[in-house]
Amino acid sequence: MLTRVVPALLVFVLFVGLPAKVVAGDVQLWTEAGLRYQINKEFRLKFDQHLRLDQDLSATDSIMPELAVSYRPVKFLRLAAGYRFIAEPLDSGQESYLESWHRFFVDVRLRHRLGPVTLRYRLRLQEQFGFPWAKGEQLTAKHTIRNKIEVELNAGAGIKPFLAGEIFNRIDDADGPFHKWRVGVGLQYTLHDHRLALSYRREEFLFDDPDNETRHIVALGYHYRF
Repeated sequence: MLTRVVPALLVFVLFVGLPAKVVAGDVQLWTEAGLRYQINKEFRLKFDQHLRLDQDLSATDSIMPELAVSYRPVKFLRLAAGYRFIAEPLDSGQESYLESWHRFFVDVRLRHRLGPVTLRYRLRLQEQFGFPWAKGEQLTAKHTIRNKIEVELNAGAGIKPFLAGEIFNRIDDADGPFHKWRVGVGLQYTLHDHRLALSYRREEFLFDDPDNETRHIVALGYHYRF
């Protein structure tokens, strides 16, 4: 098992240890901790708490609690619905404030196994509403369609390396329908009811904006199932 885990950990440590300015773009850290409760064979409830750092790990990008429920009518299909509250600390130059967003989503997930390899596809329909923080501002809404594919390998001993790719499409957006894409590679380790994951993700925007830059994301996750 160590022969599989150590190389992945070394890559992770080397990446995090690099000076942020060596990497072109913004280096971010995404952390996630959550609980999974299997109500019965078909229904599952989950809660996740996200904390994300940006600006080369020097600032808090967002704090996001999330609650979701899923239903699996057959082995290859899972349906899910959930809510995420998003709090983003912002600085206008004259004052600091907290911007809040409310995200609702529904998922359709397909899974197919080919021996030790698992193929997954997820279609997510996402509605996000931002309430005005200053008087006179209008309600902001974002309508997003997300398509994600993932390939996972069961390497044994609870170890599962994976590759993933996702594209984000916006509906009725002034910047156009093609918003951004994200690709990633990672490693998941499960021990009894505990699951740890680490990954690297690269994110690129698909519309022109001077503030857009490549995002290099290191993600760490822990989940407990009961």
